[in-house]
Amino acid sequence: MASFAEFIRITAGRMGVPALVFAAGLALSGYACQWYWQRSEAHQLDQLGDAAAQYESLLRQRLEQYVSATRALAAFFSASYAISPEEFDNYIKASRVFDRLEGMSSFGYLPRVPAARLAAFEAETAHTFPGYQVIEPRSGASDYYPLLYGQHALDPLRVGRLRGIDFGAVPARWRAMQRAAATDEPVATELHTALRDPGQRPVVLIFAPVRKPPAAAARGEPGALGGFIFSALYVRQLFGTFDDGRLAQQFDLEVFDGNVSAANLVFDGDGAGHALQTDRSHVLAHRAALRFGERTWLMYFYAKRTQLAADALNEAALVFAVGMLLTLIASYAAVAWPRYASGKRAVRDFSERFAGFFEHHPFAVFALDPQRRFLQANQQMARELGVRREALSGMPVEQFIAGPDRQAMARSLDEVLAGNTVATTHQVESADGRRSDLSVVLIPMSAGDTISHVLGFAENITDRKRAEAALHASRQMLQAILDNIPQSVFWKDVDSVYQGGNRSLLQAAGLHSVDQLVGKTDADLRWKDMADYYRRVDLEVIRSGVPRMRMQARDVRHDGEACWIETSKIPLKDDRGQVMGVLAVTEDITARKYMEEELFRRANFDTLTGLPNRGYFNNQLEEAVKRAQRHHGLALMYFDIDRFKQINDTHGHDVGDSVIRLFAQRIRSVLREADFIARLGGDEFVLIAEGLNEAGDAVVIAQKLVAAMAAPFDLAGAPLPVTTSIGVAWFEAGMTPEALVKAADQAMYDAKRAGRNCFRVAHQ
Repeated sequence: MASFAEFIRITAGRMGVPALVFAAGLALSGYACQWYWQRSEAHQLDQLGDAAAQYESLLRQRLEQYVSATRALAAFFSASYAISPEEFDNYIKASRVFDRLEGMSSFGYLPRVPAARLAAFEAETAHTFPGYQVIEPRSGASDYYPLLYGQHALDPLRVGRLRGIDFGAVPARWRAMQRAAATDEPVATELHTALRDPGQRPVVLIFAPVRKPPAAAARGEPGALGGFIFSALYVRQLFGTFDDGRLAQQFDLEVFDGNVSAANLVFDGDGAGHALQTDRSHVLAHRAALRFGERTWLMYFYAKRTQLAADALNEAALVFAVGMLLTLIASYAAVAWPRYASGKRAVRDFSERFAGFFEHHPFAVFALDPQRRFLQANQQMARELGVRREALSGMPVEQFIAGPDRQAMARSLDEVLAGNTVATTHQVESADGRRSDLSVVLIPMSAGDTISHVLGFAENITDRKRAEAALHASRQMLQAILDNIPQSVFWKDVDSVYQGGNRSLLQAAGLHSVDQLVGKTDADLRWKDMADYYRRVDLEVIRSGVPRMRMQARDVRHDGEACWIETSKIPLKDDRGQVMGVLAVTEDITARKYMEEELFRRANFDTLTGLPNRGYFNNQLEEAVKRAQRHHGLALMYFDIDRFKQINDTHGHDVGDSVIRLFAQRIRSVLREADFIARLGGDEFVLIAEGLNEAGDAVVIAQKLVAAMAAPFDLAGAPLPVTTSIGVAWFEAGMTPEALVKAADQAMYDAKRAGRNCFRVAHQ
């Protein structure tokens, strides 16, 4: 048998060098295709493992949302027993749980019904749901838990068919209910068949306890458990439609409850039961233990071999195509340049091709020899390094790498010279001292079995990194500014889920970090009793796109002290003008409210008697006259204390002030709640009486005022007789406030002339 060298010589002689090159290239392309096929499958499996880990995280978040939604509804029921079916339905619609949480099929409320109250409960419930009865109650049970309210995402009539069924009669559900009552936390059931479901669909239910209000427990009623809220998950729908079906396209998912066994199988995407087989011929991409509702689901993500093979085939085909292209190029080179066999001519040829291919390339392009010295560089690379292109030849690349990055660059070149393509980022320092950040791709170029040189492509990303650093700095500065203002600032998405907030908001919520805030709703925070109202305001701003400014409301601080808050909410919009959430600013205005109230009191009330003053009276009289123009029934009384100057001169101003205070108290004691009494100054008082049927009603009031002064005033044990003179004016159509006051004042002087301690009605 001839040696291999002899075979090559004979083949080359018979077929020619170009044909031999083509045959060799074809064989190498086929070998490379097979090798890359195998490597591609391994690489894809690694990528699938990363994708599966992401799906695991998304599934974990989804199941936590299921538990949170059930807990939130239980808290809603725990706040009051007076929850109507309409309020239950409105809560489900407003929270949009069925839209947000795929796989969640239904919500329901199971009240705790003591056996002794069964008949009474059925009779009471029949007023709302005619013919209501507890179906299949557990024999000998002390309590029953029948379905009362419910909502089903897919079959609205299904709730009516199940209403009244005692859920505690199902062992899997009863165990979860008992555990939830003991821990006061939501608990999930094992997988079981839905009740009275023609499709025999497997479900998992989450039970959250409903606790009686504190007042009910204080009355001594037995136990604090009022019932349960449950949510039901259709497992096949949850996993089959997750992420719009992309999970099912990439993986055969298997889920087990607690341990791997046929009895504990929760979901099997293809029905093959890979985890239960012993040959292990399938490909496991990822596995995880996912815990929710006090259950642990073991999840196995198996890569689909057909998908692996298809992707590997595509990549291998691309490798083969590239190999064939290179083979054709090599064959062409064998035909066109058979004389360029020497290394010197090969290097010169590379230099010529380098200049032709890369001179006008937008990136900086360069070539290094195995000793890491520049062979070639285009004009863009020369500009980046601040050196003439001709001077670069033979210079070591490390000379231009900034000191801290030199070791990293050396490791990258070691890997490239070992035959691997490397993408990296390094900071270079040009000849004039200017520093730039370059994103570099290094490709090994071979001559036979030896790496002859390294081809590099570099993009200047200095401006991009500066922009990213500036953006990060501006965000940090903005957060620092927000954290140092006294107002609470926060922002939410369209579902009213918190996306951020400043330090004042965290302190008000009793939280320590933004991470504890993000992902929560108002129902999860200290002010959960106002969550429904806040959600309605959020929706109004989101749907209208119009801000709501300076909304004031009473609140309670985290220390229990009552306060006033003022909130403004504006819509957050993206670059297309679509509302993506709300931004809110909340301020504690308690001190300002108290100051406003104090200023109002000082401006409108008399400090001695606490009665309205002259200015307040004038405003009220104008409004009363306007109303009387339409409805009549208005009387004005003007009165003072008889011989008050004599009291003041005889007993002193302190006694005079006491007389005025006691006089005001007796007046208020006989007036109606709707009557308006004011002190004009000194001993002068005025009364506005509205809603009277006739002038005689005003006379009755005047008689009461005169009679109220009959008993002497007790001043430090010394009796002092005090009387009053009253002028009464009845409103007639067309009268002005001034005319009404003048008539009442004149009538009072008529009472003075009549001997005091009486009243007179103005003649009009």
